[in-house]
Amino acid sequence: QQFAKSDASSVFQLLLKNAPLQADKNSTDGKTDTHHHATTLTKHQFQTSLTALSTRIHYPTILPLAASMLLVGSSVGVISPVMPFVAENLNLSSTQYGIVVSSFALMKMMGNVPSAILVERHGRKPYLVHSLFLVGAGVAGIGLSQDWMQLSLCRMTIGLGVAALTTASTLTVADVSTPLSRASAFSPVMSAFAAGTALGPALGGILCDEWGIRNTFLVVGGSYGVLAVWNHLSLVETKRGDEWWERERLPWHCRAVDSIVDDADGVTSKEKKTGGKESNTGGLTKTISNALRDTTEQWTELMNNPNVRPIVIMNGFYLCAISGSQMTLLPLLLTGGGATAASGAATGVALTATAVGQVYMWMSAVQVLGNPAAGRFADRAGKGAAIVAGGILTSAAMASVPLVCAYGYLGDGGSGILDASNLNWPLLAGTLGFWSLGGTLLATSHVAAISDAVPDSRRSQAIALLRTAGDVGFLCGAAGAGIAADMVGDVGLAMQFGSGVLMGATGWFGLQHLALWRLNNDKSGRK
Repeated sequence: QQFAKSDASSVFQLLLKNAPLQADKNSTDGKTDTHHHATTLTKHQFQTSLTALSTRIHYPTILPLAASMLLVGSSVGVISPVMPFVAENLNLSSTQYGIVVSSFALMKMMGNVPSAILVERHGRKPYLVHSLFLVGAGVAGIGLSQDWMQLSLCRMTIGLGVAALTTASTLTVADVSTPLSRASAFSPVMSAFAAGTALGPALGGILCDEWGIRNTFLVVGGSYGVLAVWNHLSLVETKRGDEWWERERLPWHCRAVDSIVDDADGVTSKEKKTGGKESNTGGLTKTISNALRDTTEQWTELMNNPNVRPIVIMNGFYLCAISGSQMTLLPLLLTGGGATAASGAATGVALTATAVGQVYMWMSAVQVLGNPAAGRFADRAGKGAAIVAGGILTSAAMASVPLVCAYGYLGDGGSGILDASNLNWPLLAGTLGFWSLGGTLLATSHVAAISDAVPDSRRSQAIALLRTAGDVGFLCGAAGAGIAADMVGDVGLAMQFGSGVLMGATGWFGLQHLALWRLNNDKSGRK
């Protein structure tokens, strides 16, 4: 179907260039001509050439973006072990800390739609650069905050910048990949980000203990400005219609698909003939309010797609559990903050910032090692199977962490704060390792699955919908986990509740995926 819509001769010539050399059967003297490509292709050569083209990863674009994500991950990693001590210094309750965490998701959710529109309109590179200055300002502001409301405002500023950054980086990878290579193309970028988050926490813990909280955040905020300059110098624009697209695109990115995108942007055939001079109501003058209305209609249509809806909902529940447990409750559990002690329950491990950084570094190191394998597993076993496997691993580990802490709590005499020296560190490291491995499968597979489920012209909106669903989950999970921990008086019990939410969502997604698989098989059998 793709070939039928494209320039067949261009496709054929490209396949010839990538096919193995064979004897020129048209030679009049019967000799083998090894200096020219074959003028015909066998079925095997056609399949081999097409597969080679479709699975190729465009490293000239992926590697600079991966280097950028390495630096972003390092900055994020530096912040992770420090935030619990910010909450401790400002005497925040679990609920207030949850609100601070969730405020990031609130603004990121509000910024997803404008980001998708602006990135599709102006290109990827500007938002891979300018968004970093916004993030840096928010990070530096955290070090100067005096109460939880100021913290929330800074987190909202970061969320707005991250909305543009994640949209632009995701679409850049999607631009240069195909359904057969997409998960593998995302893996180097995610591995680089994970490597940064593996290195960052150890550095963040040391900086916090040596320089103090305020100076740590100011340094990290300034580093985002340096990263913006790096992106400006190293990255290229991959937006449809730009120089890279015309030079590197495959032939089946055809004129028919281009016309669909033009129509989606509001460019009529009359405007094409006149160069857009006879109309002032094209895509470039579309207001944000009209775009929001159009986006709502597109999202409604996407959610009615049975291949898209389960992925979006599952991503929302995944981020709900992760924001509540990993981003809110786990830091409080590791530093002894949050809820007061409950009978027989672990409520905190009194770790230093350096020790907390080492814990986060271990989790991120597992992501670095597991990310390439997760991408290959998702490409070969299927994205749906990878999502189910990741959900089971993550939820099981999430439920086990409080039990591991309770194991160390038994000899503590009932103070409610664990002595770190009595904790079973190998058991905790193994449990958190499975947690990270499951999260790696989920993070890689969700984006790859939604990219495969929609055509190129709808991909940016589908990814924005996926991100927004995740932000809704993040918003509800962080605030809900903080409230739950204060209500039950036990951080561990609240974390196990989050595990149950994720396990239930995973089971539902698995049933939906199985039903779609059977339906597709039945249709194929009838054909």
